[in-house]
Amino acid sequence: MRFLVYIGWVLNSIVSLVSAQDYDFGVDVVSLTRRQDPNAPIVVSRLPLASNGSTPLRLEIRDVKADKYKWDLFILALSMFQSVSQDDPLSYYQVAGIHGVPFVTWNGVGPAAGASQSGYCPHSSVLFPTWHRPYLALYEQELFKLAGAISRMFNNATERLLYMQAASDFRLPYWDWASPAPNGQSHFPDVFWNSTMTQYGPNGVQIIRNPLYSYSFHPLDGEALIWPPLRSWNETKRAPNTDISELEPPSMNDQVNTALLAKLPEIQQRLYILFSSYHEFDSFSNKNYAISQNLSYLDSIEAIHDIVHIYGGSRGHMTYVPLSSFDPLFFLHHAMTDRLISMWQLLNPTAWITPQVSGETTYTALKGTMQNSSTPLTPFMSSADGTFWDSDMSRTTEVFGYAYGDSSALPGDGDSPRNKLIRKINRWLGKNSPAMIRVKSQAQHRRPNDHYTEWIANVHVNHGALGGSFSIYFFAGDPSDDVDAWGVAPNLIGSVGIFTMSGMSGSHSKISGTVPLTMALMKLVNLGAITDLEPNSVVPFLQKTLHFRIAGIDGKEVSPEQVTGLYISISSSRVRLPESEVEFPDWGRPTLRLAMWE
Repeated sequence: MRFLVYIGWVLNSIVSLVSAQDYDFGVDVVSLTRRQDPNAPIVVSRLPLASNGSTPLRLEIRDVKADKYKWDLFILALSMFQSVSQDDPLSYYQVAGIHGVPFVTWNGVGPAAGASQSGYCPHSSVLFPTWHRPYLALYEQELFKLAGAISRMFNNATERLLYMQAASDFRLPYWDWASPAPNGQSHFPDVFWNSTMTQYGPNGVQIIRNPLYSYSFHPLDGEALIWPPLRSWNETKRAPNTDISELEPPSMNDQVNTALLAKLPEIQQRLYILFSSYHEFDSFSNKNYAISQNLSYLDSIEAIHDIVHIYGGSRGHMTYVPLSSFDPLFFLHHAMTDRLISMWQLLNPTAWITPQVSGETTYTALKGTMQNSSTPLTPFMSSADGTFWDSDMSRTTEVFGYAYGDSSALPGDGDSPRNKLIRKINRWLGKNSPAMIRVKSQAQHRRPNDHYTEWIANVHVNHGALGGSFSIYFFAGDPSDDVDAWGVAPNLIGSVGIFTMSGMSGSHSKISGTVPLTMALMKLVNLGAITDLEPNSVVPFLQKTLHFRIAGIDGKEVSPEQVTGLYISISSSRVRLPESEVEFPDWGRPTLRLAMWE
């Protein structure tokens, strides 16, 4: 049966390769995309305002799909972008390559001494949120330029006008991986699933290679991509099924969907805790800060973003830090991460960067470099004179010409944008928060108890503790021997994904993440396995029943002794419940209750 599946996949792949290419516009794409002055520095500029003077919004990908003209332009522009010669600095290949491999100079911005085997992206750094803003803006700028050119290719005057109107406020979509899909749709949108698609454009209807399914290298530079077996694959993969092929495996997007859907409740819990209890930019921003400051709050937006990399890739390109940006999912994922960052900024408008030592080496800065809000966000220039964007310049999204609609997503009722956003978050993420569940329960039963105890597993490890990304799973009771079943095990409480490559930094810097335990404990209270959520009940229970396991990037179990710098602890906090939908819970200081591994 497995052999028949493999043969079927091979036949389908052959048909796809023969019949589906990038969209054929019937014009010379090279001349269309070529820069007038190839020696001039590449500048990331602000995109124009909409015709009504407003800042255009980045929309969720399903909302873009519902608008025929915007959707056509997005797919056509992305198809054209991916077809540009990899020798062009503004090709998809080279723009994606800024993040990690091929570890070469872009835009004339050379490496720091001893840093040439890294990408430009600052992971484990206070610059992580702001660096991605000009990066995404560069990507968006190229798509905007191509969408505008494509819109003018349509021969029918009425049709051309409609496409030009859609192009005028075109912006990069995001995929909302922190919300359930609409009824009848898959969590991981089906627009990513199929290798080919039928697409209308200025040169008619064509069956094309789906530019959201993968990026096809042309040519493949196996030396640059470094890691086997990915270095031998001609296109990016998600959940590559290496069991049925020793050559180029198919992507199993259904497995990505299953894995990310299983992580949704945990993602929502962790985001809710971030929004409600993290108020300093440095601790919110990255997975290096908390350990460097000996803090008890160990989560961050970077650590939560890592989940989508690890499970969105599921051993494919997204799972490898320096390869991840070649997957088209990367940019929609990071647009969503940027959306969450902008929401947090609205809630904490005065919070900003304080100087912090970097946790990893990048192409232009060694690990341990002191960074602040004026540190250049290399290699992105804001002007042709060589001035770089910095975090102060990138503090708002509007300076790049885009915004998100979350501050005005609910009907106006006189509330401030901040109160509207708090209400939105309470309704959106609060459904998986013990605090909001208790608020609703007490409203129904009229039981006045304004506090409860929240439980969190805290994890930190050395960066580069293993040879790549890995996950730590927590179980109530003994886990299965089948590593592949851990992610959907009925007794799984949660997991921490460690998104890292040992070759990108020294091994002794620390990174961290958390696992909320309270929801699972509440279910056990309801089942009578625990009396309540108080320490006298929970600590003995966890000592007896809580287990953890580690799975490496290859899907095999790893002994904790092999993970350098591993520390796992359990802490609790007293939390005061909010009194209304425009308030968040008030978190007390965490107390260490149990050290599981040190």
